[in-house]
Amino acid sequence: MHADLRSHHSIVIVGGGFAGALTAIKLLDRTEVPLSITILEPREELGRGVAYSTTEAVHLVNGPAGTFSLHPEEPDHLTRWLADNASRYGWTLPADISASFPPRHLFGTYVRDELSRASAQARAGSTLRHIRSSASELIAAPHRVRMKTEDGEQIEADEVVLALGVFQPDPAPREAPVAGHTAFAASPWDAAALDRLREAEEILLIGSSLSMVDAVASMEARGFGGKYHVISRRGQFIEDRRDAEPARDFLAEQAFPTTARSLLSIVKSERRALAAAGKDWQGLPIAIRPHILTLWQKVDDVERLRFARHLRAFWDVTAHRAAPDSYRAVTQAIAEGRLRHQTARLIAMKPAGRRISATLKSRTGVETRSFGGVIDCRGHQLHDWRRISDPFVRSLLESGEVRPHSTGFGIDATVDGDIISEEGRIHRNISAIGHPLRGVAWESSSITEQRAQAIALADRILGKLTPLALVAS
Repeated sequence: MHADLRSHHSIVIVGGGFAGALTAIKLLDRTEVPLSITILEPREELGRGVAYSTTEAVHLVNGPAGTFSLHPEEPDHLTRWLADNASRYGWTLPADISASFPPRHLFGTYVRDELSRASAQARAGSTLRHIRSSASELIAAPHRVRMKTEDGEQIEADEVVLALGVFQPDPAPREAPVAGHTAFAASPWDAAALDRLREAEEILLIGSSLSMVDAVASMEARGFGGKYHVISRRGQFIEDRRDAEPARDFLAEQAFPTTARSLLSIVKSERRALAAAGKDWQGLPIAIRPHILTLWQKVDDVERLRFARHLRAFWDVTAHRAAPDSYRAVTQAIAEGRLRHQTARLIAMKPAGRRISATLKSRTGVETRSFGGVIDCRGHQLHDWRRISDPFVRSLLESGEVRPHSTGFGIDATVDGDIISEEGRIHRNISAIGHPLRGVAWESSSITEQRAQAIALADRILGKLTPLALVAS
C-alpha cells in the first residue's frame, strides 16, 4: 500500500510517546494551513510511551502538577484538567492540586486527551492519523521523504520528525544467565514480574535513582514485607523533592565554566554557602536548570564526556528527585531496617534454584550472595545508537541518513534539531525531538525541555509554509 499526502502539507512523526504526541499537538494548535499528520506508533494509545504506560497508581510524575502544563501560556492548564477529569479516572483530588504529583498513567491520559482535542479542533481541515506500526526505513530526498513501515506500507511526506524515545539495552553478559528466571525483573514496570517477587525474603535492586523508588513503591503496595538491598556504583542515593526556595542565579553572576571541574567547583561553593545560610541545597537545580543548554553547548566533547563519566551520577540524583508520596515507601522501609544501600558494582548473576546468586564488588572486596529476587532499576535508557538493536535505528545508521553524535549520546543534529547525515549534510526536512538529541542538548528528556523543543519545532516547520506553498497545496 502506498500513501501520498500531497493534498496537505504532510508530516510523519515516528514515535507516539510524549514527545511525538506533544509535537502533533503544537502543530495542530498553531497551524493556519492544512496539515496531514501521521504518527507511527505500535502502542494502542498515543501520548504514553514507556514512562506513561505504567498503570501502577504509585508511579508518580516527579514534579508538581503546576509545572507540567502542556501549554506554558496557560500554566494552570493541567491543574484545571485534573480538577475536571481526575475523579472519573479513579484519582482522588488533593486539596492543593497544583502542588500534587499525579500518577504517571493519569498524566499520559491528559496528553492523550489533549491530542484528541487538538485533532478535533484543528483549523484549516487538518487531519491526524495513527498507524499502529513501527518504521522500518527512511529514504530522504531534497523535498520529500519516503517512510516504510514494518507492515509494508509506504508513506511520502514533506517532513519527518524522529520522536523515538528511549531504548532498552540488550541484556549484558552478566545478566543473560538470569534473563528468563522467574526471580528476575528486567524492569521495575513489569507488573507480572513484581507480583512473582511478593513473597521473597530479600530483593536486590540494581540502581538507586528514580526507577528504584518505583520498584520499592510498587513492592510495598503489594504488601511486600522482606528486605531490599540497593546497590549503586558511585554511592549516590535519590532524595525526594522538597519545596525549596530557588538559589540565587549564581551562574549568571560570573563567567560560565568551560570545564567539568570548574563547574563542580562553582556548584560546591554555592552549596556550602547555602548550607551556611541554613538553606536547602535543593534550590540549586532550580537555579542551574535554565543554563543547562548553554553550559552543554559552550564546551567541547572532551568536557562533555568528562561530565558524563564523572558527574552524571551526581547530576541525576540532584536534578531528578522523587515524588514525595512514592518516596515515603523508601523512607518507611529504611526506618523499619528493611532497606540497605551499598556502594557496589554488579559483577555476575546466575540461577541458584528458585533464587539468584549475585556477585558484587565493593570497596571492601568481592562477595557472592543469594537473593529471592532481583529488579533492574537502572532505567533502561540506552542513548548510544551504535548499540541499539532496533531495526529502524540500525537502518538509519547503515543508510547514512543519520550519524551518531560525537559524544556517543543520541544522533548528530543542529542546535535546532535538524538531523545531520553521515556525510555532514543537514536534512532540512528531517528533525528530531527528545531523547535522540541527548548529545546536542543534554537535558532533553524531561517534560519541560521536550515541551520547549516541541513548540520550537512546530514553529520551524510551520514557518516553512510560505504563501506560495499555501497556494500550491
